[in-house]
Amino acid sequence: MPSICCMQTLGFFHSNQRVDLGFTWVELLLVLAVIGAIGLMATPSLQGMLERARVELARDQLLNDLHSARVRALQQGQALRLTRLGDCAWASTAGSDWSCGWQLQLADGSQTLQVTAMHAPLQVSYTKTTALAISRQGELGGVGDRWTVSSRNSRLTLAYALCLNNTGRLRVVAGSTCS
Repeated sequence: MPSICCMQTLGFFHSNQRVDLGFTWVELLLVLAVIGAIGLMATPSLQGMLERARVELARDQLLNDLHSARVRALQQGQALRLTRLGDCAWASTAGSDWSCGWQLQLADGSQTLQVTAMHAPLQVSYTKTTALAISRQGELGGVGDRWTVSSRNSRLTLAYALCLNNTGRLRVVAGSTCS
């Protein structure tokens, strides 16, 4: 006589077989291992994207601050200067190292109008060791002045130059030179 797998009781069928709902520990550990391996492979790419975003943000901030300084000098009819900040752990003491950030002041240094601090250890350098002079007509520095914003990560060759040309206009160039 064939075995009966199910019995009828009051109109319902009940199975004698065990029904598994869920995963075994082996299946769960295998899935977690695969997710971990994928995460490890994606980490360098994610770090590169984050570093690129930091460099581009610093470049854009410096460019915006320079444009803002020009407008402010014109509006107020006062000469201004942009000087470097030097109070962070990752900057050198060189006068051309602007890695901590910069501040906009009146030309005589009597009042600080704006401070922009860098919160990520990037390399920001200026071609001169003195402050950038901004005339009351909004003219920035001199011909050939250049800022370079780059990553401190040696594996990334990521840099931007903000170049001041002979007409006093700023342009952004990929790389560390203005040519």
